[in-house]
Amino acid sequence: MLAAFDSLSALSIESLPLLSQLLMLALTIVTFILVYFLVQPWWNRRRQSQRFKETTIPDAIIVSGRPLIQASEVAVFNLLHLVSRDCFLVFAKIPLRTLVQVSADDEDARREMVKAIRTLTADFVLVHPGTMLPSKIIMVGSKDHEGAPSNSQHTLMKVLCQEAEIDIIQLETQKNYSAREFTELLGLKEDE
Repeated sequence: MLAAFDSLSALSIESLPLLSQLLMLALTIVTFILVYFLVQPWWNRRRQSQRFKETTIPDAIIVSGRPLIQASEVAVFNLLHLVSRDCFLVFAKIPLRTLVQVSADDEDARREMVKAIRTLTADFVLVHPGTMLPSKIIMVGSKDHEGAPSNSQHTLMKVLCQEAEIDIIQLETQKNYSAREFTELLGLKEDE
């Protein structure tokens, strides 16, 4: 046992050949480089999260409230709320990705689908208060309206909503709807 200890203590860097010393030096350098690149993203996230832990806003930043819906859509929202308040909850400007759940065996296909619907927004959504599932999507305006989805995006939105069993109702911006017309359009007319 003592002989094995003596042979280990006799080993030193100077006793190793030059090639082995260079190999150990290179291995040490590669290890430090790998550790640096593995720790750097974590360090950057930590530094960035610490940057905005302050409770005060810098003078260079201006924050103000922003209307949820445009002034031209307020009347539609109020009428929609009036007509459907007994049956549905009404929400405005909801991203489509929060209304439908996309799942697939192929992760790349799912990722592409989520990327495609990332910018789509429903103007108004009627949600069933018991199940909290979206029942109807109301889109206001024409397809050439600013902020409206393009034709291919509109088609994708229709297909996704049809698959998710969500009705899409398109309203014209220039038309004034009465409460009765709105009730019939939404399919909320009571049987007489």
